[in-house]
Amino acid sequence: MESSQPPEPQVEAPPAAESTVPAPPTLTAVERAKEAKAQRRRTMRQFLVVGLCAFALLCLGGIATAFIVYDKATKPDLGTPSLVTRKYLSAYFVDRDDAAAAQYACSDSSGLSEIHALRSDLDNRQKTYNLKITVSVDRVQETSRSGDEATVVADIVISAVDEGDQLNRVQHWEIGTHNESGWRVCTTHQATQ
Repeated sequence: MESSQPPEPQVEAPPAAESTVPAPPTLTAVERAKEAKAQRRRTMRQFLVVGLCAFALLCLGGIATAFIVYDKATKPDLGTPSLVTRKYLSAYFVDRDDAAAAQYACSDSSGLSEIHALRSDLDNRQKTYNLKITVSVDRVQETSRSGDEATVVADIVISAVDEGDQLNRVQHWEIGTHNESGWRVCTTHQATQ
């Protein structure tokens, strides 16, 4: 059985003499020099663009690294209740830096009224009696912890010079801390001894 298939068309190759690509024109020495100079400029531009892009990326990486290092170095350490309590009391009494102390305090500072009253009383006594009163933080110790709540006891040493006599008084405080994305001082209460 013969199948009836149409005959395949035959394609003829164009004659070799009739090439469709024109032959490159012959260049003079001056034209070749100009072409080489233009090629060097293109290569130099590409090199400069790649180099500038790499430099920009390095600068951005350096800026990001500097920001991360700066943020880590200036962020307060809120790792433990006793550390936060010591830093809060030092900032509030020794350095008298309310902004620094606020970094270690809870967002609701209503529980800190007793410690604020102590500093206000010390300030009034300095003005009234013309005394030089200094405050230092002595013992700071965590006494209990339950979940996100911890209790810390601290001794605050109040020193004053009155007519050449050095007077020291130690106050014992009970400090309540809470873990709010890091430990913070939330309540203060003078303990009776």
